[in-house]
Amino acid sequence: MGSVKKAVLVLVKPKEKGEDNRVVDPHPHVNGEAEGKARRRRWMPRVGFSPGGSPPEPPITQPKVGKIPKPLTRSRPTMGTLVVGAEYYDLVATVGKGTFGEVTQGWRRSTGEMVAIKILKNEGHHGRVVKNELRLLQALREVNTEESHVVRFLESFGDGACTYLVFELLEQNLFEFQKRNNFLPLPVRHIRTITAQVLAALVKLKELSIIHADLKPENIMLVDHARYPFRVKLIDFGSASIVTEVCHVKEPYIQSRFYRAPEILLGLPFCEKVDIWSLGCVVAELHLGWPLYPGINEYDQVRYICSTLGLPRGELLCPMERRKYAFSSLDQLAVVNIRPVSYPGQEALAEHCDLCGMVELVKRMLTWDSHERIMPSALPSQCWHSIWQRPSALHHHGVENPPPQ
Repeated sequence: MGSVKKAVLVLVKPKEKGEDNRVVDPHPHVNGEAEGKARRRRWMPRVGFSPGGSPPEPPITQPKVGKIPKPLTRSRPTMGTLVVGAEYYDLVATVGKGTFGEVTQGWRRSTGEMVAIKILKNEGHHGRVVKNELRLLQALREVNTEESHVVRFLESFGDGACTYLVFELLEQNLFEFQKRNNFLPLPVRHIRTITAQVLAALVKLKELSIIHADLKPENIMLVDHARYPFRVKLIDFGSASIVTEVCHVKEPYIQSRFYRAPEILLGLPFCEKVDIWSLGCVVAELHLGWPLYPGINEYDQVRYICSTLGLPRGELLCPMERRKYAFSSLDQLAVVNIRPVSYPGQEALAEHCDLCGMVELVKRMLTWDSHERIMPSALPSQCWHSIWQRPSALHHHGVENPPPQ
């Protein structure tokens, strides 16, 4: 992997006041517990079903801060400057904090581009996590990030206490986008666009035997929504791992709870298909405007899953009560509606077919048995569009044969 370049942080006290330091949201790795509680409070009063129809077309709000800001000037205050050999990074603002460190927006003087700098602590367990993430990012450097829809990693350096990971600056994550649009459901055609891109990312990760292990709306970033509507990239490989190194680990603590696969909840062997489960949950959430399985703990999470999928084979779990706002079947995703909306005849038919295709895809992503879960790598990326429109194709492509009983 080579030696890590050394950096020197020069702290700068801002000399000017009143400057507009608004920045676009890059990609912080932030603990989602508090946000999860906020989501539950947000969606519960709005739950409702109506026979037929589809979610209304939400008014899509553009990011409040507009386009990626112009390069820094001397009159713009900074928090400090990172000096790495002949390279200088002016730190503009801290935009996210998490367990292992923080994300700062910076200006790369040599190129004049704005970047996202992930600052990670090296001490103790944090240091091992940093080394693992850096190792996987190095493996991804050879990947065409535009075709594979993963964030572009630029370089890394350290100063002893911290490691600095430099990425391209992206706009905002899907959770922030939902929040700014009052958690209104996305039209199915936009969900399909997003899903195809994330699947392309998972195809590439599978080729490299990498499990992302933390796929959720917060880790799917809009690149530049004004210029490229709903173009997204997958970020944050802090929880990622190589399949062969972790597949036999018992009871790993991975994945955010709302998106945690059954094999992780039940302590079963797992593989990269945990990411497919997470994506299925994300697709449903974008359609509904709230999480499909918003459990307050792991036991509660299993209860929600049982309410839609029934008990796992072998009756590993005892029957559990159903929550007031839990679905009794994934098929109900096709009839859930926030408020009725009318479309012209042809458009209504197309929307209905699109919705049915989405539901069928989600059903193949959300299965108790990971062997029955769809595999993105079994199909070229250009086929996903047709599969979405022809749900029957799912029964012939992309699903592993279950192991003999």
